[in-house]
Amino acid sequence: MGTGLNEELRLKILLSTIEVFNTHGMRFTMDDIASYMRISKKTIYTVYRSKDELMLDMVDYIFDNIAISKGATIENCQESLSDKIKAHLTAMPDAFEQINFTELFLLRDKYPVVFDKVKLRLDSGWDPTMELLKEGQEKGVIKSDANLYVFKMMMETSLSSFFASDILKKQGLTYREGLDLVVDILLDGIKV
Repeated sequence: MGTGLNEELRLKILLSTIEVFNTHGMRFTMDDIASYMRISKKTIYTVYRSKDELMLDMVDYIFDNIAISKGATIENCQESLSDKIKAHLTAMPDAFEQINFTELFLLRDKYPVVFDKVKLRLDSGWDPTMELLKEGQEKGVIKSDANLYVFKMMMETSLSSFFASDILKKQGLTYREGLDLVVDILLDGIKV
């Protein structure tokens, strides 16, 4: 199989895995994905050697696409700076709105390597966000004495908690609803 075909198959597997995850949660199997895609499990194994490898790639795929959405919010000059900051902090591709993130707390115990990757991705890539928050301070939208590094740490900790506990599931919240609540609460603390 050529590289282009492998990449096309990889993307189809990733998108199918997201769909299967939404219906089966963390209990999904490679058989479930193969059945959903109507291909053999062996074909999936030509791209991914294991469920762990597939899940690690899925984490990167999701976070890479969230970063693209965050970048788009920075380029959107039609919104006020305050709205742009909120949109940036809550950015998520429309295609991911239906992902059932409420079961991701199971990663910690069942897939610790994948859980560590999620934490790493949550804790990285903050440079554009910090620049936007600093711009907010310079333009009087964010309190000049707000400690942006503490804000960052609180955001990271809050989001990590979604993946380390079943708080979303217990509260009957989607990841989007939880993210919006966290951003609203934290932004209210630093906005002018």
